[in-house]
Formats: sequence, structure tokens, C-alpha cells
Amino acid sequence: MLSLRLRSIQSLVEPDKIVADIGTDHALLPVELVVSKQIKKAYAIDNKTGPFQRAQQYVIEKNLEHCVTVLLGDGLSVVPVDADCWIIAGMGYDTAALILSQRSLIPVGQQVIIQVNHGVDRMRKYLSDHGWQIIDEMIIYEDHFYQIIKAEKIKTVTRLKPEDITFGPILRKEKNPVFVEYWLVQKEKLQKIVVQLDRKNKRALELSKQISAIQHIING
Repeated sequence: MLSLRLRSIQSLVEPDKIVADIGTDHALLPVELVVSKQIKKAYAIDNKTGPFQRAQQYVIEKNLEHCVTVLLGDGLSVVPVDADCWIIAGMGYDTAALILSQRSLIPVGQQVIIQVNHGVDRMRKYLSDHGWQIIDEMIIYEDHFYQIIKAEKIKTVTRLKPEDITFGPILRKEKNPVFVEYWLVQKEKLQKIVVQLDRKNKRALELSKQISAIQHIING
């Protein structure tokens, strides 16, 4: 059974997409996508021998070799061109951005679902700066808070505003309970730091601005 995090990513995959799950580990997500008949074809990619072998074994156990192809290689460098939905999840911003940079020519309509463990604001900015439009977002809690971004490559992208980069263009408008809880936690962390600093300290002033911005989003 998939974790809440993986089920949430699964829910963002459109029917009949050809999915490439990069950093697949056990290939749990590609297998579930096919078994549930959400999609017909998937690639499970990992750059480490252990996870690659585990993924191969799991696909064989499920008798899905005909529709889930397991590949050993580095990110997008081994992903076939027919994959029109990439999943990049469970890694940091730097790794995710590096993977996306491996393709210089990305067709309009290409989709990517990204969940980074840190640097989600930097991820939104990267997408905005490189011709991707965020078309959906989710925030969930499963032992940790996770933010999941779905983006699509389009011809003309309007650059995200600073508040959209920080809070998410869709999340900040939906403002669901998990989103509010997450930002209340962040606000409390910042407040604890501020009280330990001199009020005129440059960092204290910057953190106070961030606290005000959080409060504005929550109340607005």
C-alpha cells in the first residue's frame, strides 16, 4: 500500500500519461499507477544498483515487465522521449533542479510532478524561470509536511510573484487547514529566533518581515 505522500503524487497523474518515475527506489508508484489502470505504461528509473534491482524484482513479481520498464541511469539522461509526465520526488532542491537541467529541449505540454524535501520556494522559482507553469499544488502531513508541485511546460509563462514563490500560487489561494498549520509552525519557529536577537539586528528585521507576511497570508 502506498504512503499518503505517494498516493498524493499519484492523484496528480492524469489518466493515460506515460510516466517516468525518477529515483523510483522500489518502483511502488509506477506499479500502482499501472495496476490501478490509471496509466498503461511507465518507466521506473534509479541511478543506484540496489534500488534498481529491487525495482526490477518488484515489477517481475507483479508480472508487469510488459508495461513497467526499469532503467538504471542518471535522471532524465535515460528517460525515453515518449514519457510525457516526469515524477521527481523525495530529494532536495539541488538534485531536482539538476535533473530538470539535463534536458535542454523540453516540448510544450510536458508535465512534471515534483516533491522536494527542502527548498520548495527555490523549486517554484526555478520552474518559473525556466518556462514551466504551476498548474496544481498539494500540501500534506505524514510525519513531516510535504508540498507537491505539478507543472507544465508552456510557450509563454508569467513569472511568479514573490508571495507565490514563497507560499505557492495555488496553495495560498486555497489556504486549506494543512497549509495554515504548516505556516503557523514556521511562524512560531521564526518568532523564537527573533526574541533571541536584538530588535535592530538586520536579521531580526528580516525575520519580522517574514512573520508579518505569514500572518498576512493566513489572515488574508
